[in-house]
Amino acid sequence: MNAHETRTNGVTPFQARDNDWQQIQDALRGLRYGSVNIIVQDGVIVQVDRTEKRRLRQTGGGQTTNNHAAPTNQQRAC
Repeated sequence: MNAHETRTNGVTPFQARDNDWQQIQDALRGLRYGSVNIIVQDGVIVQVDRTEKRRLRQTGGGQTTNNHAAPTNQQRAC
């Protein structure tokens, strides 16, 4: 039993497979605003949720525009 396989109180610590890490990296890739939730059951990753937020910017006159342009320093501040 190596350091990663030691038991604590009779419970095997969580171990992720390489594919699990790849799924998490894929969920994070390109994410600007949002969250990634990892659901674990019995020490196994069973679900990865990605919630992406799209920030809209107010223009004069109360209209909103989608912020797809390259961000400026002002746009990066939340």
